[in-house]
Amino acid sequence: MPLGMAFLIFVARNPGISQQLGLISAKADLMAYAATDWRSYLGLFGMIIAAGGILLFSLVVTWVFGREFTDSTLKDMLAVPVGRSSIVLAKFILAVIWSAVLTLVILFAGLVTGAIIRLPGGSLSVLLQGSALVLITAGMVIAVVMPFAIFASVGRGYLLPIGAAILALMMANLVALAGWGEYFPWGVPGIYAMGDSPLTPVSYWIVLFTGLVGIFGTVLWWKYADQSR
Repeated sequence: MPLGMAFLIFVARNPGISQQLGLISAKADLMAYAATDWRSYLGLFGMIIAAGGILLFSLVVTWVFGREFTDSTLKDMLAVPVGRSSIVLAKFILAVIWSAVLTLVILFAGLVTGAIIRLPGGSLSVLLQGSALVLITAGMVIAVVMPFAIFASVGRGYLLPIGAAILALMMANLVALAGWGEYFPWGVPGIYAMGDSPLTPVSYWIVLFTGLVGIFGTVLWWKYADQSR
């Protein structure tokens, strides 16, 4: 993602290259218009994390939970003398850690590429504020992808949670266009990243509640659902 953004900005700044790339040139012009300095660049970065993170982090959650079913290792795991709640919580901790690591890697790559293309306005306060926006946005996205663990468990694999993630991303765009995005869990991170309209406290509580529902719902399913196959 950061390399792609830097490439489009580089193309827009070099008319000789831009004229030869057709459609890419038009997209590059839009990218360069949206990211003229560090502040707008990191803001755009946060919006991309808000959208792409739903798919990226849901892949992490789906893999951590869904592979036990596709690899037929669930019954072996449940046979060990460890509580099912502990297993599920450990999986969530692992998923959060991996998602956080991916976020830090993406943010670091974005800062490096922004420095390489020499974006203006890179004061320390701007970089810290922009980085905080990206990290908080990623944190909210990580919270709202927790329910996909339920889909991975109920669907016993990857297909259902990935389909649910794609549907959530589509609905987030539609609900945001309708003006209700601040009350839709998967639309809140994008609105926060845009920064155009401040979110109400209810929006943050919705994000937190969605994450808790995903965690406790998955724990309950693992504890009480029929795990005979």
